[in-house]
Amino acid sequence: MAPEQLLGEPISHRVDIFSYGAAAYELLTNQKPFPGESPGEILSKQINRDEFQPPRALNPDIPLPLEKVIVRCLEREPERRYPFLGVMVRELKAALYVS
Repeated sequence: MAPEQLLGEPISHRVDIFSYGAAAYELLTNQKPFPGESPGEILSKQINRDEFQPPRALNPDIPLPLEKVIVRCLEREPERRYPFLGVMVRELKAALYVS
């Protein structure tokens, strides 16, 4: 869940962008981006990013442009994530050399 969901704050379509980033991270690294046993522990790791490992630290085969897309999706603040899925898709296609 996105941090704003865990905090009970208003949500927008950007929670889906966060979820995509979390799923892509886990798919490519076989690890959760913010592991924890409880929602509180997960939220703490989402806010305090000291232990956050970029995807390439766990899987160096991930192209750098793809890592940038994933990390932007996982931004704590919704405003720092992609404004719309279309923008993310455009950058994702460029990262993967797909037209």
